[in-house]
Amino acid sequence: MSESSLNSVVSLILECKEGPKPHAEGVFSGVCVDLVDLGVVEDDWNGQRRLVHKLRLLFETEHRDEVGKAGLIAKTFTASLHPKSKLAGFLGAWRGRPVVPGDSVDLKNLVGASCTLVISHRQNLVGRNYASIDAVSKPTRKVAPSGQYNPAETRRRIAEWRAKDAAAAAAPARVPAVGGGRAINPVAAAFPQSGGAPVGAAKSEAASVAAGGDFDPEVGF
Repeated sequence: MSESSLNSVVSLILECKEGPKPHAEGVFSGVCVDLVDLGVVEDDWNGQRRLVHKLRLLFETEHRDEVGKAGLIAKTFTASLHPKSKLAGFLGAWRGRPVVPGDSVDLKNLVGASCTLVISHRQNLVGRNYASIDAVSKPTRKVAPSGQYNPAETRRRIAEWRAKDAAAAAAPARVPAVGGGRAINPVAAAFPQSGGAPVGAAKSEAASVAAGGDFDPEVGF
């Protein structure tokens, strides 16, 4: 290699960085800080692809990491209150009474409502750990948002993933996603997934925590 070629080589130093850590496991008091309408997205149900309306609830918990950042975790649902839907089961466990035919829930009332969350760690198909909301129940105390959550940033990330998916769909040749075909629900992939485990009343350790003072556990929806 000539001296001129050596002088043209750019120094490139790469650093291996660890990705963001998932929310800690355990039982936490929390508050809903955002409701995001993901719109109509492609989803997989019993091996069949279909277009469904999705929404995402984001919760901030009382957990703080080593730099004092509030814990943030999300869960995605199909926008349906059918008695057998996951959203109906989640809201019923949250407020302490089931969603029954004839009920209507104004979802904007979820934002600012406190709750108790049971969180565990799981692994996705590529071996990456993520935090999952396993159960929800009525709050044992009121939790105020920390003010650290930025809803505009959440929506920016969703827009980026929609643009990326649209570009991939328009490309003449694509590398297949894991399992073949297009990645399912790319908008929801912009955030750590909360898993598909059934959501019932929170584990006994959460339910047994006594509400203190004059706190009213009614969640308002």
